[in-house]
Amino acid sequence: MKASGHPKTYCVAFRYSQIYDEQCRAAFELSPKHERPYPAAKTIMAFMRRLEKEWRRDEQGVLNAIQRFSGIRWTTGEHVCYVVGSGIPFSDPLTMPVFAPQAPIDYASDVLCHELIHRNLIEPSFSARWKKISVKLKRQYPKDTENALVHVLVHAIHEQIFLSLFSEERLRRDKRIMFVHPDYRRAWEIVEEVGAKKIIATYLR
Repeated sequence: MKASGHPKTYCVAFRYSQIYDEQCRAAFELSPKHERPYPAAKTIMAFMRRLEKEWRRDEQGVLNAIQRFSGIRWTTGEHVCYVVGSGIPFSDPLTMPVFAPQAPIDYASDVLCHELIHRNLIEPSFSARWKKISVKLKRQYPKDTENALVHVLVHAIHEQIFLSLFSEERLRRDKRIMFVHPDYRRAWEIVEEVGAKKIIATYLR
């Protein structure tokens, strides 16, 4: 049962902001190398429609599963997600770039889930606890970066979502792609060694 005052339904509101996108374009143009040109506004909005359609398939299940596995209740019902031409996925402000044409749209949806887990972990009710949890993690894994240790929690929650709502194949794909990044790879190694359920029980309960 949800506590009084907490929203009962949750959603992502997809939004294109010309002002935000122009800032992303300016940053893009300062970068020396580009595999493809910066997408036009119509391309961005076409991707946004595809992502929204895919996301809506499992939206309520995913957003409810995030708070169920983390134990952290959402304090807002609507999460505005800005879609821009290029950049990195980001949790606050919630931001998704246009993915390469060959990227499956359900993978983009999985990345959005990843960022929403981060958003859940910056809820006020958790941020007050993070310092103690961070100390506990650093004591256990003193050689690892804070980014890697945050992702231990993110990946543990995400693994449970993959297995409860989707498939082991989607979980394996996420790990395969994430293994390119050292901190993400290290976080997955810890989750695999300890077990997602045990990590959640140890640090989030």
